[in-house]
Amino acid sequence: MPLLLAYRRWWLALFAAILALPTLGLFLPDLPGPVRPVTKVEEKWWIRATQGLDPFINAHFGFRGVVMAANASYARATHSTRSRPVLVGDGGQLYYTGDQTLEQSLGLLVRAKPIADLIDVVTRLDERLKAKGIKLVVAVPPNGATMLPGRLPAWAKAQMRHPTELDIVSERLPQKGVTYVDLRPILEAARTAGGQIYRRTDTHWTRLGAVLTFNAVMEAAGRPDLAIPLDEANGPLVPVATGDLSRILGESDPTGDRDYDERLNTPPGLTPLKGLVPERPDTDPFQPYAYATGHSGPSILVIGDSFTQNFWPRLLAARTSRFGWMHHSSCKFEADAIDRFKPDIVLYMPTERSLPCKGQPSGM
Repeated sequence: MPLLLAYRRWWLALFAAILALPTLGLFLPDLPGPVRPVTKVEEKWWIRATQGLDPFINAHFGFRGVVMAANASYARATHSTRSRPVLVGDGGQLYYTGDQTLEQSLGLLVRAKPIADLIDVVTRLDERLKAKGIKLVVAVPPNGATMLPGRLPAWAKAQMRHPTELDIVSERLPQKGVTYVDLRPILEAARTAGGQIYRRTDTHWTRLGAVLTFNAVMEAAGRPDLAIPLDEANGPLVPVATGDLSRILGESDPTGDRDYDERLNTPPGLTPLKGLVPERPDTDPFQPYAYATGHSGPSILVIGDSFTQNFWPRLLAARTSRFGWMHHSSCKFEADAIDRFKPDIVLYMPTERSLPCKGQPSGM
């Protein structure tokens, strides 16, 4: 019997075409895909071939964008996150679940000692700054699940309980005499009024959430004159690229999310101030910064994280003479930087998922 009967020849041609697709995909047009984690082959990859070459192949296979988009579509359709730290809620709302963030928002996780350490660190910081005539304001950007519980799956909503770690901090810090702003009512009021306060595909708030919380913190600091009117800061909602949670799921869409148009931009010509905030390796995503604006106003130092690092410079630059930012490092921030910077106002703003102190807190 001939090996290649007529009908088998068609199957052979089909299989050969399928096997050739990945190679053709290296040259044919492709859909946009997530950022490539590896851009070039390691030097001397042949010494440990699989360790040196596999990451490059995984980032450069043919039709990468098509495959990852199809995989992401399947995951969305089945509400599967493939064991990645993302939960898909109603309306495609994405929630970060790493670092036990969901359990924290639901009140299922309350770490008494680390939260007590945080309250102690902040209380001692407040005492130290008051002695120097510096105003401290504490505020906590809430988790997405905390602010958008209505879009959580039913099984998650059924487990919600109080108090949460954020409830405890919001109650105890004012009892210690610390100026504290609970951002939840402010954000909830904007959401109830129809505003979009958090991105659908990102862990962070929108520019609306950033401006509303900035203004609330400035008022708590006794400087309502530093607030930025919403219509001066932001325009209408516009399409923007999908955010960090989508990238975790392998999804990338240049117009797949929405945020408010940015009317107020960070002004050009800011003067970098060297030696005031800690230096970090270039690989650290939380690079501290300090600038002089060239106009009058108070000086403000923010000890925070990604919710303030990139969202607030344009707001701070508008009304201050100097502003700086550095990471809270889970209560291990460099307290001496405050003495070097000599601010009028210090804002301590760890996001909710970063509330508990880790390791040995910063010395005061």
